Amino acid sequence: MSSISVTEVRNALRCPRLFTLGRLRGMPVQFPVGSSTLGAAFHRLVDRFCALVDTPPDHFARLEAGATQANIEKSLQRWLMLDLARAIEDKPVLATMPTEADDLAEALRAFAAHLAEALAADDRAPGEALREYLHDTEVEVESTIATERGPVRLRGRIDAIHRPRSAQPQVVEYKLTGETHAELDHAQVALYRHLLRDTLDVEAVPVVLRFTPRLSVVAIEPKAADLHVERYLQPLMGSMLDWLDAPASAPPTERADLCPACPYRTECAVRYPEPLAARDMPPSGAARPRPAPDGESLATTPDATDATQPRPDEAGRREAQAILTTILEILHKQSVPAEANREPQLGPRLISIEVTGKRSIKRIDRAAEDVIHQLAAQHEVEATYHKPKGRRLFQVVRSEPRNVRLPPLLAQRQAWLSERSGRFVLGESADGDVVAGDLSSPGSPHLLVGGSAGSGKSVLLRGIAASLVHFHAPSAIRLALVDPKRVTFKTQESSLSAHLSHPIVFEVAEAIELLDGLVDAMEERYALLEEASVQDIDEYNEERPAHRPPMTRQVVIIDEFVDLTLTKDTKQPFITAVQRLGAKARAAGIHLVLATQRPDAKAVPGAIKANLEGRVALKVASATNSRIILDDKGAERLLGRGDLLANLGRGLLRAQAPLV
Repeated sequence: MSSISVTEVRNALRCPRLFTLGRLRGMPVQFPVGSSTLGAAFHRLVDRFCALVDTPPDHFARLEAGATQANIEKSLQRWLMLDLARAIEDKPVLATMPTEADDLAEALRAFAAHLAEALAADDRAPGEALREYLHDTEVEVESTIATERGPVRLRGRIDAIHRPRSAQPQVVEYKLTGETHAELDHAQVALYRHLLRDTLDVEAVPVVLRFTPRLSVVAIEPKAADLHVERYLQPLMGSMLDWLDAPASAPPTERADLCPACPYRTECAVRYPEPLAARDMPPSGAARPRPAPDGESLATTPDATDATQPRPDEAGRREAQAILTTILEILHKQSVPAEANREPQLGPRLISIEVTGKRSIKRIDRAAEDVIHQLAAQHEVEATYHKPKGRRLFQVVRSEPRNVRLPPLLAQRQAWLSERSGRFVLGESADGDVVAGDLSSPGSPHLLVGGSAGSGKSVLLRGIAASLVHFHAPSAIRLALVDPKRVTFKTQESSLSAHLSHPIVFEVAEAIELLDGLVDAMEERYALLEEASVQDIDEYNEERPAHRPPMTRQVVIIDEFVDLTLTKDTKQPFITAVQRLGAKARAAGIHLVLATQRPDAKAVPGAIKANLEGRVALKVASATNSRIILDDKGAERLLGRGDLLANLGRGLLRAQAPLV
């Protein structure tokens, strides 16, 4: 008969592959996403406390029947705080984490208050009542569960069984995790109720005591718990047996927040190589520099999947060859001798076809407009004609665009991106090259991004954020994200969390406060640069005194910054902060990326535009809007959905923003 633990059922509820990988490794995967780092310490202290209820300290043993709840709570708190002090002496590392230790103390006080309430309702002396109330702790249970695949041996360990004198027993789990784990916790105590009834013939109410660090008590109606086991958890355990027989059949998790933090992401990619967006698409916690299972750094270890490898573009090659043949045929019919002197260049949205005349290039120029008309009328192909530096190019819009994904672009520029923080990927050019930028460069220390609704602006901003952090630890670069629309960065919050210097900002007033704080930080950093006699953040980090911590590059990305200029109370403070940061924040390692879908003269005043040297324009409504962003027309003719023009200090480039 197969055997499964309750911990494995929790893992299967999170992610079927997490459970399966645990079995393939020969041990359950411990994956406490979002849990308190002091959860284990809390359990140890409570376990030791419960083990001593038969021999309590004198101050508690002296309490008599009828003691007030306040006195009982005070005595229990004293008992638990003394235990905490001894634990800190035994494990000095706790003393190095004052905030976490305070949270642990607060959780223990909440536990004392919970016990005191129960003991005060008992007519016996508190010591006797406590022994009965906490009689059973760390209870091993095991029983047989029926599934469609046959019986399963289910085993587990219950934190405690609480026995109030005048109420039904409670099967209790202590949790120091947030509400995001409520579904898993409810399933766990429902299973423990089932096992307790089968093992000890005890009908208990499932209860979760959640300390975060304040206590919330969640009691689950027994009938609802039994129904959950029958309708959901027993079928799940049958599926778990199927996954053990055929590990490849285990489906991926439906939760997008798990993969970025999963410690077995690389191993999962090896076992399950088909692309999985939450696991394979940046940003990803596992892509940040940290030890991989083999001891190498994941920042220099290629992904095990093919997600980072450019895929063959056979459909594009066939289409390009057909269009090249058609263009040459049209020219030859007009008695214009022409030929292609190189293979067509395949971009994500455009095909570039270079032609040359055998005798006179001017004859091609005269025939170009007719070629464009015939392509549109007879072949439904949209084309334009260009003459860059003496070359003659027909650019044709692909009938089936090729998606651009961020991992292959990161892989191609990994060495360059890893070399210094502040470098990012903007997209893929029409000839297939990676278009990248560097915020530490004088030509583009800050970015102004404009594009109308549906142009792909939000996708571009997510790609910039992901590429900035992908190869760098949080100690090297931190992000501050301002999202008045509340939707641009929400899907990235868990993946970027380690690199966020601040929770995502939604409110305008908070955004102004954030920018003012950066102005102050810039001035403080300049004082450090002057003291160290260096020019900028990079030189400071190379030559800083040993007692000084390195400076961390700080990037602020604001989607729809116009929302910060709608009232008089915020407009001038915002413009002032942008002027000050734009003028000299580059050397201090502080950078702005400001985006708007309304790139008009009112939304983008000269005071903002003049301080943001890097420019990125997606499709806009008019040539006037294009000039606001780029000082040039052209963005009004872009194709939308990530098609962009950019000037990062090296002239105008066209690219396709990657999907994240």
